[in-house]
Order: sequence, then structure tokens, then C-alpha cells
Amino acid sequence: MHTAAIFISFDAVAVSGITVEASKVAKSLEQHGVKSYLDVGYDIKIDKGNFNKPYDHEKDIYQGIFTLVRIDDIDAVPHYNVDFIEHSHNVLIGRKISVSSEEQEELLIAIRESSQELAHRIVQLWEKLNISYVIVENGTLPENIIYTKALYLSIEAYGKRHNLGNFVIWRDHDLMWNSEKTVIKYGPEPYPYAIKPVQSGHITYVTLNNHLKNKLEEWCHHEVEIKVKKNTYDFTGQGIYTSIRENLDIRDSDILIARTTRIIPQKRQDRDIYLVQRLNQLFIQNGIYRKVFLVVAGDPHENHTYYQELNELARKLNVEQFIKFIGSLPHEYMPSKEKSITIEDLYYSCDLVSFLTSWDYDSYGNPVGEAISSQRCYITTSYEYYQEVYGQHGFEAPIMSISEEQDGLPDDAFINDIYRLINNKKLMSEVAQRNFSIGKQVLSNNVIDMLGLNCSGGNVRDTIFVSVVLPVYNESDRIDDVLVSLFNQKTHNGMITHDSYELIVVDNNSTDNSVEKINAFKAKNPSMDIHIIQETIQGVSSARKRGMDYASLRSKTRDSRLGVKNKHYIVSADADCTVDHYWLHALIEKMVEENGDLGTCNYYYNEESFRKRPNLFNEIQKTLRCRDMSFSLFGGFPDGKGFAVERGIYDKVGGIEIFYQLNNGRFVEHLSDDWDFGIRVIAWGGKPVYARDSRVEINSRRVDTILEEVITGIAYGQDGIIIMKDVRPDVEEQTPTLCDTTPEQSQQAWGYSIKDFVPKNIVLPALLNPQILLESPAVREFFTGPVADRLYQRIHEIKHESRIIDFKPIHAYKTPAYRLYFEFREEIFSAMRRAVGEGIGFPPPLPECFDVVKPEDFERFVYYFCEDRESGEAHNYFANGGVF
Repeated sequence: MHTAAIFISFDAVAVSGITVEASKVAKSLEQHGVKSYLDVGYDIKIDKGNFNKPYDHEKDIYQGIFTLVRIDDIDAVPHYNVDFIEHSHNVLIGRKISVSSEEQEELLIAIRESSQELAHRIVQLWEKLNISYVIVENGTLPENIIYTKALYLSIEAYGKRHNLGNFVIWRDHDLMWNSEKTVIKYGPEPYPYAIKPVQSGHITYVTLNNHLKNKLEEWCHHEVEIKVKKNTYDFTGQGIYTSIRENLDIRDSDILIARTTRIIPQKRQDRDIYLVQRLNQLFIQNGIYRKVFLVVAGDPHENHTYYQELNELARKLNVEQFIKFIGSLPHEYMPSKEKSITIEDLYYSCDLVSFLTSWDYDSYGNPVGEAISSQRCYITTSYEYYQEVYGQHGFEAPIMSISEEQDGLPDDAFINDIYRLINNKKLMSEVAQRNFSIGKQVLSNNVIDMLGLNCSGGNVRDTIFVSVVLPVYNESDRIDDVLVSLFNQKTHNGMITHDSYELIVVDNNSTDNSVEKINAFKAKNPSMDIHIIQETIQGVSSARKRGMDYASLRSKTRDSRLGVKNKHYIVSADADCTVDHYWLHALIEKMVEENGDLGTCNYYYNEESFRKRPNLFNEIQKTLRCRDMSFSLFGGFPDGKGFAVERGIYDKVGGIEIFYQLNNGRFVEHLSDDWDFGIRVIAWGGKPVYARDSRVEINSRRVDTILEEVITGIAYGQDGIIIMKDVRPDVEEQTPTLCDTTPEQSQQAWGYSIKDFVPKNIVLPALLNPQILLESPAVREFFTGPVADRLYQRIHEIKHESRIIDFKPIHAYKTPAYRLYFEFREEIFSAMRRAVGEGIGFPPPLPECFDVVKPEDFERFVYYFCEDRESGEAHNYFANGGVF
């Protein structure tokens, strides 16, 4: 069963800054295998008018992030209804209604009775969902003291029953002192019946700034500690965004100011409209043919009166054409049924982000942080908490000076500051970059890290030192056999047992019954730790990364708990292949014996599958013999079908990195993540070792269904694009492919296979570590001393010519590897014939374009051929990695 967290919002708004922050925490929890549930709070905060309202579109908003839940039959809880909750608030909190002392006592008794029954139902829900973590959003606001009392009772009862430590984050984004002060919604201080934070070993209290921390601790007579935790933002820069300018008829040369706040009076969008008018006037006065547009993302229906006032102001100032109200936008990590533009698309498209809010409304200012992390300049007012949250850290921006007494329209000095900024692109870029660098340091930490919660999905056994990661996508037909092979691993000297290794299955959006079969296998075999986690981004690279990151975190959590720092090996397996009985033992034993950082396996095909195809099988065997030879010499590169990495080097190089490439105008995962990961490990000084006795049987379907593409060298794409094929055979289509290759086809398939193999497996190891050509007796014997010396010299010449620092980055190695292949192909094939046998033959023919190249010009035209990015001829000549 999944470890789970439940988020409970006292905000009762489907999408707000609070639930956006909750989503960020949920996404982080997801990376650690924790499933997240959300109670939006409709049955808590009654002034939103949604009490007992069924979830509808809210489910679509949070699909893939939260599963929405709530207390069943909440109207059956004694006294728990809108009228009673409102009456209680008016009597005890707002003190708008006076009652006798007897009536007040009766009211308090009823609240206690209601809270106890509600707490019982909350605990029932948590039990049902297998909750391990609780995150309460804005619970200190006295919206509903019945629910608040019930939550505290639930936390104590549930924590005691399950022997939990600190499993609750109680996070307040604002408090009575700065929330809706103008209407004194929460009455005057000291709020006698509001529920104060209680001392509890189960709860960590968090708020956003030191002012709120101090107020809250003072209110609690300093009996509880409140931690300060800023909101956090994504500084990875990994998103793929779309410009919305064209759809809004905004030219690239025009200025787009983005406003991404609710459309309510406290947000003061009137300031932005006035600013647009003044900036456009300045452009006209200075003879500049540019326009300034304001794009407002927010719900126009939330306060329709104010929305109408803003439109009237735009008409009055004659800037209607420059004001674009585009409605509420989701964040890019909040999926919707239909592809729509996102907050991030708007930030990507804009020049400036505006946050000209009123003095007393916002305690934080998410749009400022989002602008910083999006590498965009921003403008802001000096609202009450700006200096503490942003200003003190040195962020740069035009700031409209306001105060509680002076909270009007922008003045000329502020407008002129903005005008100078938007007319200096170089300055805007420099400011945005400086802000981004500061933000990366102070705005990218994480709530769950600060609280030290164990988010790894349960404790790792103390004796576990190997985690096997198995990505799965619709493998129902084979999954049972794969699980059995992983479960029945054999060992010598008790090294690999069910007490020392675990299996982490990563479900990559399977639509068949693969997961049900895995759960059934897990239930029948409790002696082995099997964890099932999910990766919603489709692709084996993302799934493998997800599982390996999860394994690393779990093992580090275990080591922290034990106060040790042990070796831990993370192993990749493939649900498409079957491992031998001693596969894991042989792999880990080799790494332990030779102190290896990266371990590679030996692969083979079942000869019976090719009984009627001897020609094809012969070519496959030649490739595998070459592989065995080169891996024995150089240690080899990992393949997702089976490799291991020590956790320390995995973390050091940043783990698996997901690269993207364009395929038919769409960004898709680059599917050599395992290979490129190996390059980084070796280039960072990691030691590769080859475990010949660790054997994996490759499923023959990898060639069965795409044999023609194998023969023509496009099995995994062409023109430099590596694409993943679904190689599971269709019964009706499989039969025609189960025929043997002709001698000509065999030679062609071998040619593509060996042309792909040599640059990657013989040239590349030398590129990454040229010293091996001088220091390894086995490598020098393979090449012969004179050839090894020439190759060493040529690598450094090419490196100097290329003006590159190293060959680590993705594909930085391709062009030099191709060049060295052409220049040394005769010597390399001669070495391979000596090492593997005469059957390896001679180098495949050169591309026809070299037929007219003179010998003295050969090296120069090899350079042009390998540098040709436009035609992709070099990539096509070397193919994209035949499936042999």
C-alpha cells in the first residue's frame, strides 16, 4: 500500500496561493513515493458558500497531484452545520452576538461534543487512506473552531495509535493580525476562544515570516516554537513553455506586463492600468513606436463589481486595447483536461511581472518569487512584508513606495524608473540574472527538508544495501516471470538475500493489470521488500530516474537514522528482460571486490529463439563478442537492461539526467539516459567494472518486430533522433518477421551494428580517459603501443581544435568519436580481429561522398562530414544503436 499524506486547507478555495504551495509540497512528496490527498476545506470555511458541495471541476484541477477527499456524511456530525458554525463564530470569535453565560456554556459543550465526533471520523478517514503525514494549511485562523479542535484530537489519537513522531506540518500563510483586518473578521485581540497551537510531539508549526512568528509565539505565551519557512519556487529551468503574444496580438517589440493575482480591490490592478496609460504616453512623447500591454490572469467573477470598475477605468483612460483580461490560469504542474496556457507561459511571454498590491493585503507575494525564478524582472509596492520577504536579500526592482497612510497611485518617479528599465534590455537581463542567482539560494528550499520528515515511504531495513529499480509500463504478459527471476536470486556466502536487497517498481502509467499483478506477487512474498511507486511523466528515462532517486533518498534516510554512512548500490533492471539466478550476486560482488562505482552486466539472447534464423543470430553473436571484449578492457557503459551504481557517485553527478530532443516538432525524452549517465560517472572519476558472470537475457522481441529497421540502421530513429519503439510483438504481424536474413541483409545489419558500436565502446572510453592509452598494459596490447600513442596524441589535438573543456556533456563526444573512428578505423578493426577473431572482418565501406576526396584531404573532409548538423548524414551513417 502507498504511504500517503493528507493536506487540509482552511482556505476553501479550489486554486489559491495556499493550494499552489500545497501542490509544490505534494510534488516533492511524490518524488519520494508518497501519495497525496487534499481536503479543499469546503466543509470547514463556510463563508465561501461551498459547505457540503460535491467536488466537480476541482478533481480535474488537481489530477495527477492530489486525490480529493473529505469527511463522509459530515452533516451527520452533531451540531455540525452552517448555522451552528456561523453562530459559534459570531458569539465566540467575532463577538458580534451577545449571549448569557448559560447559553455560552451550552454552546461550548455542544462544540466539544461535535469536535469529538468529528475527530473520530477524521481518524477513520486517515486509517482508510493509510496516512503517514498531515499538512494543515492556515489552520490557526479561527474559521471553524469545531474543526480545529477536532484536528488536534485526531492528531494526538492517530499519532499515539501508530507510534508516530513528528508527522504533521501546521502551516500558516496569514493570521488574525493581518487577514481581513478592515472588517475585523476575527474580532479584537486577544481572540479568547480561538484555538491556540498546542504543544505536541507530532506537530511542527510553520509560518512565512518573522513578524507572524513573533506574534504567534507571543499569543501562545511562547509555549510552542514557530518555524519560519518561505514559500518555494522552481529554479531548475526545465519547463517547456509557449509564447502567448501572438494570440493576444502583442508584438515581440512591445512590452508585456503580467499580473497574476486575484481580481479584488486589495490587489489594486487599478495601479497597473494607470501605469500602462502613463508608459504609453512616454513612448509617444519620445517618438518610440512601441506599446505597453497589461495581461491580467485572474477570475473576473470573483468580484465582478471590481472587475467592471477596472474596465471602466481602462475606458476612461483610453487604454482598453492595451488591457487583456485572460481569466484564471493553472500552473504548468496542475494538469487540465484540455491543453491550456499556464501561469508559466505568461511569465515566459512577458517582460515584467507586476505586484502593485495594497499595503496590508499580502503577507508574502508569490508573483514576485515566481518572477524571480522565471528570470523576469518585477515591479512591486513596498507592501508591509516586502522588505522581510524579498528586500533584505538584495533583490533588485523598481519599488512603489507606499505605507498604511499613503496607499495611492504610482507617482512620476516610480513610473520613470520603470520606463528606464524597460528601455534597456541589457539591464533587464542583468537584473533578472542577479535576482535569479539570489533566489536560487534563498527561495528554493523545501518544507519537508527543513522539517526532517521521513518522506521515503517507510524505513529501509538496516541490512539492505542494494535497491533494484524496475520501470514498468504495460508488462502484464511478462511481469510474473520477471518478478520471479528477481525474487529467486541466488547467492554465495549469504551476500544477496531478501534481507539485503529490495525491489522498487516504478509504474509508468500502465493501463493494463501490471500493477495488480505486482501487488498480488508482493502479498504472496512478504519476505522481500517490494515498493511500488509512480512516475506520471511518460518515458523509461523519467521512470528510471524516479526509482533511483527514491532508492537514494531511502538509503540516506536509513543511514541518518543509524548514524552511519554505508555503501549502497542502486541497480537498474528491465521488465522486458530476464535475469539469471546469480545476476545480482555477480554484479555486486564484482563492484565490492574491485571497489567499483559503476557496474555493467553481460547480455545474451536465447539461441532457441533464433533456431530458424542462424544468419541473424551469427551477426548478433559477433556484436556481443565485441562488447564482451571492449567491456573487459574499459569497464563498459551502463544499459538500462542491467547496471549498478554506488549511491555516493550517483548523488555526486546529480543522478540520472533527463535530456530532451525535437521529434516532429515536439520535445520528447532523449532515450540514452543510461549511456549519458555512465559518461558522467566515468568523466567524474568513477571507476567502471564489468561483471562478465552477471548475465541478462535480452528478449528477442527487440529484433523480432523491427528487423527491417535493424537491417536499414533506423531501429531507434534517424537524423540524430533516438526514439523509443514499442517492440512488443503483435501476434498477427510477428510471423512474417521470424525468417532469417539473407547474407546481404546480414552483412548490412552487421555493418550498422558495428559502426554504432566502435565509436561508443572503443573510441569513447579513450576520449573520456586518454591516460588509459598510456597506463593500461591491456589497452596498449589491444591497440599496439604505436597506435595507442598516436590515438592519445590525436585526442588532444581534436580537443584543442574543438575548443572544448571535456567530453562530458550530452553528444559533446559524438563528433570527435566519429572523427577518430574514420581516422583509425583500419587500426581498430585490425585490433578487433586479433582480439575477437577474423570473423569480425574489415571496416564497412566509407560514405560515397569520400570517393572523390584525395588522401591528403581525407582528415579535413572527415571533419566536415562529422560536423554536418544540417543533413544528419553522419548520424545516419553510424545509425542510432542497432538493437544487437
